[in-house]
Parts: sequence; C-alpha cells; structure tokens
Amino acid sequence: MPSFSTLTRAALAFIVTMTLADTAHAAATSCKGAARHLVTLIKHDWPSSDENTPAATGDMIGLIARKSPAGFVAGATRFALTYSRQEFTTRAERLKPPFTPSSELLKALDDLDAEMVVVGLPGTNIFAANSLGGTARCNSTVFFSILNRRSRLLQGPESWKNDVGGSCGLTRSFASIDGVPFAIDDDLDFGPSLTSTLTLTPWIDGKWMEPCKVNFVFAPHFGTRSMLNDWASLNNWEENNCGTDCEGFRRAALALVRQTQLDPVRAEARLLAAMALPQREEYRRLKHIADRPDAAELPTGADDAKRRATAAGLTDTSPLLLPMIVDNRVFLATVGHFTIGWRAFSDWKVTVETGEADKTREIARFAIGMTKGPIASVTVK
Repeated sequence: MPSFSTLTRAALAFIVTMTLADTAHAAATSCKGAARHLVTLIKHDWPSSDENTPAATGDMIGLIARKSPAGFVAGATRFALTYSRQEFTTRAERLKPPFTPSSELLKALDDLDAEMVVVGLPGTNIFAANSLGGTARCNSTVFFSILNRRSRLLQGPESWKNDVGGSCGLTRSFASIDGVPFAIDDDLDFGPSLTSTLTLTPWIDGKWMEPCKVNFVFAPHFGTRSMLNDWASLNNWEENNCGTDCEGFRRAALALVRQTQLDPVRAEARLLAAMALPQREEYRRLKHIADRPDAAELPTGADDAKRRATAAGLTDTSPLLLPMIVDNRVFLATVGHFTIGWRAFSDWKVTVETGEADKTREIARFAIGMTKGPIASVTVK
C-alpha cells in the first residue's frame, strides 16, 4: 500500500497540474474574448471603402488607438531615443517616477538597434524597449519591470523565441483590452496580399501566456489617382503615347486589374470569350510577336507556380498578359504588382502595347492603386 507521504505528493502534483490547466484555459478564454472585443472596435472604425471613400491607411491598432474606445488603453510612449547607455540612463532618471537601469538591462539593450522607443504596458509596472532594424524592419524587444526605482529584466513571450524573421515587417503595439495587458503584433502591410493577422500575447499572473490570433480577409479597394508611391517618377516613365483617349485606356487598365484580382487563372479566358473571332486572332498575333512568356508560362518550381496562380503573386517582372479592347481595337496588356528590389507592393502596373509589323511597341503605362478595403471575413483562433 502506498505510504501517506507518497499519496500526499501525488495529490499535490494533481492539484498543481489542474491549477496550471485551469490557468491556461482561463488565459486562452480571456485572450479570445479580448480578441473578439478588438474585432468589434476595428470593424466600427475600419472604412467601408468604395470609389468615393478614402481607403484605410496605417495599422489596425493605431487606427483604434486614436479613438480611445471604451475597454481599450494603448500603451503610452515614455520616451524615444538614439540608444547609448548614457542616454538611456539619463532618460530613465528624468521619468516620473525615475528609475536606475540595471547593468543586466543595459547589456540586453546593447543588442537592439540604436533607434528605440520605450512604451509602458498599461496597468502594470512593465516597460518594453522596442527597435526596428534593417530594410525588413525587424522588431527587437526587451521587457523590464520597475519596482522601488529599480529595474529588473524580464523574459519575452515563449512564442517569440526561435522565430527567425517572424518579427519582421510587423507593427508591434502594447495595450490593455478589458483590463488585460497585451503585446500585439499586426502584420498589415503595403504588400499585395488582402489578408492580415493580429497576434495577441496576454500578460496574466506575472507571465506571458500563449497567444491567440485574429485573421482578417479584406475586399480590394481600387483607385486611379491615389498610390502608395509616385510610380511615374520612381520608374522614369516616359509620357504616354495613347493619343486623345488616354482616359479610355486608363479605364480599360482598371477593368483588367479588377478581372485579374478576381480570378487571375481564368481572366484571359473570360476576356477572350467576350471578343469577336478577328479580335481573338489579333490578340494571339500580338502575343506571338511580343515574344515573351506571361506569368503562367515562366519555368519555375511548384511553389512559384502556385504563387503566380494568385493575384498577389503577379509582379511587374512576371506579369500576366491580357487582351485590352479600346474603341474596338485590340492591344496587348501586361498586369502585375509594382516591385522595388525584393518588395512587392499592392499597387498594380499595367502596360499597353500595339503591333508594328513583326514586333510590339509600348504606348502607355498606368498605375492602378489597390488598398485593403472593407473587411470581408474575420476568424479568431
């Protein structure tokens, strides 16, 4: 028969296990509840964009933080600096109340990039020093607490460890939702994807808990005047040679972008089905004399082929070739997202070519703006 001490240890182990399980369950429930509240706030303030409504700009947390809605408190920036140990110590001593950074904290901060922002986690004595590094804008964060004017270095969330590249291109925020403090990562960007994810990591009972996520899908918002960049200037475009009907070509370019965004795989077939036989023959002739493959014909691996089957995977270096009809004349158009180096942007580039004997000649280029429009669906998990 087991001894009394053995039974006691087993009972204690069971109680500890159940307590941890209950805490984890409560944290997950709290996280998802806060996430649903956050979704309600975002939906309330997110623009329902159409051609006459300005599209949303910036990150989702920044959008609602400016409104200060009930139940949401954004982390306050305590100070920003170009980091050095001396400068950080000076700024810390000017705070109210002031604190003295420990050597352990300063050593951890030495590994961050120089441009740094220090933000307080609402409802706690915890601070986050955050920096963005490199062209990929990768977040690096050091957490510390302050008690009796002394600082203590804290571990970051377990889910952030060994996540190579996972912090890049994000907007990292700190806030409390319904009284629970969170670190929030928002991967909304200016790329061609119409999806975005918020990752909420709660601070509960003195430690970081497992995160929950909110996945958003957006409808596209198109425009012909407002762009992310001045593409004509950046790409040294020449003046369009499209005669007196450049606006007609611009409208046709917008229509092609809409078709491509809706269904890039079947866009060409649908356009051809609406054309007369002589127009289809002229289009095939233009494709032939242009002597270049479109995105669907480029020799690539399986992953590249899968990516180019989506609208987000089409770029100005590997565009889709499509027919364009203006005043019953057939032109060859290329459609793909603008790129600068390795970055792809949401705006579309459309070029227009006409036939000249045994070759084609470009006569126009158009930039079509695309941003994330109305929220189409949301999933909390």
